[in-house]
Amino acid sequence: MVKIYKPGKVAIVLNGRQAGKKVVVIKQLDEGTKDRQYPYALVAGIERYPLKVTRKMSDKKIKRRSRLKPFIKVVNYSHLFPTRYALELEGIKGLVTTDTFKDPTQ
Repeated sequence: MVKIYKPGKVAIVLNGRQAGKKVVVIKQLDEGTKDRQYPYALVAGIERYPLKVTRKMSDKKIKRRSRLKPFIKVVNYSHLFPTRYALELEGIKGLVTTDTFKDPTQ
């Protein structure tokens, strides 16, 4: 089988809370693990995008509207739709692992 979800691949989430959001694959596990016996990927994306800003707005309002809310999630391959785009992820490949989700304090 061809590996579609390589690290850096951009995909769209199809199901769940982040349905319709664009994500970047950080790590893929094609065979699954003992805990998750299905192929899945560790993905990162933006849950809430920045809002439009105009010149009339105050500095406080501009700062508030410029915020974004990221998310990191483990997603089943059947809930991802691959796109033709890819990013370079050399800097963040090893920072996040699936063990991060086992400890809720991180």
